[in-house]
Amino acid sequence: MYFYYIKRIIRKLRQPDFRLLFGLGLIFLLMILIFASVLSAYEKDITFSDGLWTAYITLTTIGYGDVSAATPQGRWVTVLTSMLGIGCFGILTGVILERAMQRRMKKMKGEGKYTGEGHLIIVNVPSYAETTELMKELDHSPDFKDIPRVLVAAHLPNQDKEIPHFLSKTIDAFIMGLPSALETLQRANASEAKACVLTSSASDPAMDDTNTLTAGLIEKNWSQVTTVMTCSRAETLGNLSTFGIDGGISTTDLQMGLLVQELEDPGLYKVYSELSTNSGGNQIYISQSSVGSWEGYDKEFSFGSLKVAIIQLNLSIGILGLQKKEEDKPILNPENNLILDPTDHIVYMAKKRFDWKKNNDPILKQIYKES
Repeated sequence: MYFYYIKRIIRKLRQPDFRLLFGLGLIFLLMILIFASVLSAYEKDITFSDGLWTAYITLTTIGYGDVSAATPQGRWVTVLTSMLGIGCFGILTGVILERAMQRRMKKMKGEGKYTGEGHLIIVNVPSYAETTELMKELDHSPDFKDIPRVLVAAHLPNQDKEIPHFLSKTIDAFIMGLPSALETLQRANASEAKACVLTSSASDPAMDDTNTLTAGLIEKNWSQVTTVMTCSRAETLGNLSTFGIDGGISTTDLQMGLLVQELEDPGLYKVYSELSTNSGGNQIYISQSSVGSWEGYDKEFSFGSLKVAIIQLNLSIGILGLQKKEEDKPILNPENNLILDPTDHIVYMAKKRFDWKKNNDPILKQIYKES
């Protein structure tokens, strides 16, 4: 074990910065010992311990003045020690600043790696405006606002070589590299990530293929990571399940569908805007727990009885439909007499996520009371 630590120290000493720091520390120690020896030998009533104290405050340029040299030998060594102290601390400050600048440059250029865990990986920067908007939405997300963010991109807009300062403030790390390369994902510590969002650009449809390959690679190696991607081509959306990708949206379908709906009912876009943003108002959620996992669930009930119970309990929740395990699409506004299966999840609208598993007791009591 000791041999391992010795090897690590030797490896560190091979680095120029550590060799310099080691040399400064050695000079610092020798000067303290020499100073203390000279003062204790030539100055009256000054012990070696007094000399050590005086050497320290002289090297650090503090100079309290409680002990001072009176002999020529003591004064000369004081002058040399104070000058050496100024020089050593100047060099040390320069090394620290240089290392800090190097770390900052590595982050801005995406040359480093991320070692944290439980983070969100964001792949690609289609444009600074779109990525900034995504960051704002994440800031308002109850589930992701406090999670570290790692941005991964093969290139930046405008052929920039460094990530802009305004964007670097919103992330914890930036990795420059091909997202579909395993080495890039390892630098982003994808194995310890919580989720991955892959964004695309309508001006670059080929990005869909790269994103699919990247998300598929993550699912193959680290299936516990939730992967969600945007698709500029509608046909890509149908292929996501083939690669085990957890979810996706087609920006083209949403844009065109919403455009026609706005044509039919002007003002509908404002409704959609409130439902699609995390910054305020109401959002649409899917319950994280299935109906059968609720404590106290012992017999089936209908969709209508659930809606009635929510109204009678005066809960600020709008029941919209169901997400069935075997269905790709949720069932919205189903018949009130539809019986819920134990594996069903509730699709609902609320101002914040409702914990169904924790708060289901009064709901089930109200349902069974009415039945």
